[in-house]
Amino acid sequence: MLYTPLDSTREIRLLRVHSRSSSLKKSSVQDERNVPIYCDLYHVPLLEAKKQGYEALSYTWGTSEGAPSIQVNGTEVPVTGNLYVALQHLRGETIEVVLWVDALCINQTDDAEKNEQVKMMIDIYAYAKTTKVWLGPADDTSEETMIQLAQIGKTVIDCGAFDHFIRMTTLSIKDPPGAAQAEDQAKNLVEAMLNRSLVQLGDSIRLLTRFCNLLSRPYWSRVWILQEIVVSRNVEVYCGKLKIGFAILHAAMLYIIYMQTFISAQLAKLLIDLLEASVNGDFPPDCELKAQFDSINSAEIPQAATLVSGMRLRYHDPAQENGAMKLNLIQLLARIRVGREATDPRDKIWALLGMAVDAGVLRIIPDYADTNSCTDVYCNTTRVMITSGHVDILAFSQWIKKDPTMPSWAPDWREEVKQPFGQLPWDTPYSASGSAIFPNHVGQIVPVSYLKMHGLLVDSIESLKPPCNNGEWLSMQHRHEACAYLQDIMTLCQISNKKLVQSGEEIYADPSVRERAYQRVPVADLYSTGFVRRATIDECHLGHAEVITDYRQWKNHGPSAAAPVTNTFRSYYIMMGQQVERRPFVTVKGFVGLAPKHVEEGDVIIIFPGAKFPYVLRRCNDGIYVLVGEAFVYGLMYGELVIDDNKMEEFILK
Repeated sequence: MLYTPLDSTREIRLLRVHSRSSSLKKSSVQDERNVPIYCDLYHVPLLEAKKQGYEALSYTWGTSEGAPSIQVNGTEVPVTGNLYVALQHLRGETIEVVLWVDALCINQTDDAEKNEQVKMMIDIYAYAKTTKVWLGPADDTSEETMIQLAQIGKTVIDCGAFDHFIRMTTLSIKDPPGAAQAEDQAKNLVEAMLNRSLVQLGDSIRLLTRFCNLLSRPYWSRVWILQEIVVSRNVEVYCGKLKIGFAILHAAMLYIIYMQTFISAQLAKLLIDLLEASVNGDFPPDCELKAQFDSINSAEIPQAATLVSGMRLRYHDPAQENGAMKLNLIQLLARIRVGREATDPRDKIWALLGMAVDAGVLRIIPDYADTNSCTDVYCNTTRVMITSGHVDILAFSQWIKKDPTMPSWAPDWREEVKQPFGQLPWDTPYSASGSAIFPNHVGQIVPVSYLKMHGLLVDSIESLKPPCNNGEWLSMQHRHEACAYLQDIMTLCQISNKKLVQSGEEIYADPSVRERAYQRVPVADLYSTGFVRRATIDECHLGHAEVITDYRQWKNHGPSAAAPVTNTFRSYYIMMGQQVERRPFVTVKGFVGLAPKHVEEGDVIIIFPGAKFPYVLRRCNDGIYVLVGEAFVYGLMYGELVIDDNKMEEFILK
């Protein structure tokens, strides 16, 4: 299609889609089920478009194979099959519909225009009267599912439970008692629905399964939908001919998530009663209750779909002041690190900028030129984020990278990026650099894949032990493996104590912490209570002792003599399980801790000012370092080591 250049950087194109009835009159087709699509594409200043009113389309491009055509300004234009079907469903029967559709309203062959239009997309979606989310055509079950979701969502909103469900999710970490209170209030309001879901268990399982199928459609995995849904004033979700308001869908989503938990808990109680009444301590053959329990728990509601609801709610929260609840780029990137797709992998960055509260500070400019490689984009983004103070973007970089051009220090957002140990940087209790102010020592080095930083060299790793359970998933059934891990850490602590005797120099700012190292290192000083927080001294002491006691009773007297499962016992096992990809170590000076499983003896531990975690680096033969990953170093996680600018060294990473 031949595009006329846009007259200004604040001008856009809109697509006027003719009504189905008028298109039928223009065409010569006899089959009314396949009426051609006629459109006009025209220019308009963005602010004028807002006044006139238009709707924005949010959809998945899909493949171009066998691309059908539509008529645009009298010319046949091929479009993807998914866009063609969307326009068929969304055009009016007797009235025109004015849409903004990225594939047609942006000249996709003009990089300069794309750069300018991408910067405007947040306003394009925010100014639209409505954003129409197109999930795709109906299937055998989607219509019934959409109807059920509309009914459930409306009921949850009308009875007042929606606000309590929201409070329950948003307060789960910062205010657990408040979250529990909100849960009680929500549960009371939907109690009749929950009881009915248990009585009509077959229907509940079918609803849950169909809901998961709807949220597993390719649309939800697109990275661009985050911005498109989050910033829009009004969002309608279409599947075939049926639509549902996004708030109603969100309310239904929160209820169904809670319904799944409720049913699972109730069935678990019944199964325990069944086991206790059983003669041989096992379930009867073909136990329907067990099959139903497995069905409920095996249904995984896709996080990619549920995530966008919370982000939209946070973005539009009227209670927030000065954008305090909005997310910065590192927080947004953490949310797309798994399960998000982009046709152009550089969009993993650019699709988030419009929502990032710190976009103005970072000053990252989309540039679709072929010379601006994905590696360049990811490296430059990481560098500018470190310069702005987000040092712990380093914790998202993975050791093994599929792309050999990616340096060790830059996260590759094309791959699945694992969450850093000890929670995300803004949630973690750690603060390794304490109150040290980050110096602006990051410098541009050619080539782009190099990074210069200043940090404090703490020590080098002298000796290592294997990861807990050899890096495999750990459960309470792995008693022997868990205790072998505890014994390895005890051995390292004993080595540390011998170093103190030999040198006479205490490495800990508070000498009393030394005697608790063997209890706190195995769990990286963390405790799980539904969410992760810093453990207390007593929790580490009790949890460690209970694991040892349980192992001894199990070993000497069999499973029936195992210790009772207390909260501290359970949490200690859970947090040991979080460390299975780490190796226990002791340093030359005697620090004990946990480092990434690919760590080697001789690797060095660095604390960068502004960082929550210490980092492990490996010196190469050319004197340049590679990043190994973030670490837990007992006695240095809460700013105990005062960082003196005069003692910092320069490290060049590649």
